Amino acid sequence: MSNTRKTVGFIGLILAMFMGALDATIVNIAIPDIMDDLHTGLTDTSWVATIYVLAMSVFIITVSKLADIYGRKLVMLIGVVLFGGFSFACMTANSLLPLIIYRFFQGLGGAILTPIVLPMGIELFGKEKTSRITAVMGAFGALAAAGGPVIGGVIINWTSYRWIFGINIPIAILAFLLILIGTKESYDKTISKSIDWLGMIFLTITLGGLVFGLLEGREYGWSSQMIVSSFVSSLIGLILLIFTERKVKSPIIELTLFKEKTFTASSIVYMIFGFAIIVPSFVVNYFLQNVRNYSALHSAYLIVPASLAIAVSMPLATKMYQKISAKLLIGIGIVVTAGGLFMLGLVEYDTPKSIIICCNIIIGLGLGFMAMSLTSSVKYLPVTKTGIGSGIVNASRYIGQALGIALLVTILNGNINTAKTNIKDTAYHQIDRHVLSSKVKKVAREEIKVTFKTSKDSTKVSGKQRHMIKRIKKAARDTSQLPQPKKGSDYRKLYNANKLLVNGSEKLIATIPIPQIKLGLTTLSAGQKKMSSAIQLLAQKKELTDSLHAITQSKNDELSKAFDQVFNIGGIIVLVCIPLAFLTERKRSDASIEKQAI
Repeated sequence: MSNTRKTVGFIGLILAMFMGALDATIVNIAIPDIMDDLHTGLTDTSWVATIYVLAMSVFIITVSKLADIYGRKLVMLIGVVLFGGFSFACMTANSLLPLIIYRFFQGLGGAILTPIVLPMGIELFGKEKTSRITAVMGAFGALAAAGGPVIGGVIINWTSYRWIFGINIPIAILAFLLILIGTKESYDKTISKSIDWLGMIFLTITLGGLVFGLLEGREYGWSSQMIVSSFVSSLIGLILLIFTERKVKSPIIELTLFKEKTFTASSIVYMIFGFAIIVPSFVVNYFLQNVRNYSALHSAYLIVPASLAIAVSMPLATKMYQKISAKLLIGIGIVVTAGGLFMLGLVEYDTPKSIIICCNIIIGLGLGFMAMSLTSSVKYLPVTKTGIGSGIVNASRYIGQALGIALLVTILNGNINTAKTNIKDTAYHQIDRHVLSSKVKKVAREEIKVTFKTSKDSTKVSGKQRHMIKRIKKAARDTSQLPQPKKGSDYRKLYNANKLLVNGSEKLIATIPIPQIKLGLTTLSAGQKKMSSAIQLLAQKKELTDSLHAITQSKNDELSKAFDQVFNIGGIIVLVCIPLAFLTERKRSDASIEKQAI
């Protein structure tokens, strides 16, 4: 096969992988539009995003095994057709339930696209090109994952959310043709053609229970019967899976692969990669939209530099790999990623956007080096085992992402609930200490209680705060029961001076008998009383402005601290995994073992 034809085939593989990874994140930004169009609630609509990731995580290992048995090219082409066909179905869905069902099958197609690219690429170019193949895969995978919100935002801005699904159709057609023309069929010739159906069922229960529990724990409650049952079923499934795989002749997961410590360590590092990538793509996005009040598209523009940094650092790490060991590169990646997360932990509400972008770039650079674990994971596996090996390591990444969402967002919710309590106490204090009418104070306390109420999904505060301020300001326009201006203030001096004028006018009215003069003084007195009300209103407005400013400042400070703690925890979790980096590669002197593996 000519080099040109190989290149054409590899481009097709990358396109297929790109659209599969893209759909894991591109839909998130469209959730509000889907809710409006299909008249559904947030909890139900969020399944449009969740079911896709769930399907990919659960079936990615299974389809890798089926591809090893029946042919990787055949299974890949089926995956492209499945993905493209159900993308069209999603585009035309007119109600939520069919859309969720179509997204499940689209996710099944996505589970096929991602893991088979690596073994097919190795079949095209040889195992000695593994590091370059994974560099290209990682770069485009990162662009798809972090660029999804930006691409989705642009599509929604110009057309309908339905084209978020529709954009896959021409890409799928092109990828199908390029793969058909430019690749050749490959198998794992060392395994039996029989299928381990029992192992497949137990694997599905294990991964399905684990990922469902991680993704939906916040929604149902971690101690709810649904989530506890999910985790218990996952544990039982894992025990039965291990027992079954030791007995059958052709297991769906060859447990002997985990005896290769470089594969096991690299899979865990790649899981931490998936965990860490949640921070810029998910947690930082929450911070920008719900604390800094940026639009979804504006936030996406600040996040995308992380994916661009990964796209740059992965090829750089691949080039350095020729002279530096993978374990050193991965170790550097872990340290740099953790450093970027700790830098985010110093971000405050008014930190310049350029600093946030720099933090995301640093994290992206570190993640690019960490992604070398994808290369090291299959380096010492036989060529025939790269398919199932790729499936396992990619599944570990999606489990890491689910773990990141579950752990970091759960911690974030707890931090924000604590922050809300502190903000509420500050708000009550500010309302009590400022000179406001009894009506304004009553409305303010009611709105503060509602706005900063703790809940299991506490990340959305800004929209409620805007509603709170609107209600309080409306109450403040009522001129009845206005208090006297604060003692010692300029407004109080002005109010007292005007009050003297009112009293003087009233005394003159009482003593002067001439009707015409009395009428004029009465009109003057009425105007002076209106002036007093205006002074009181202006004084209250200033008091209210000061109190609302203090409440807003407290909100910004407390919420920033809540996010900072999450960034620091993420950095610690990444950093403690650094010992694993030294297990991702054998000693270079052990060349004979490496050749035997190849």
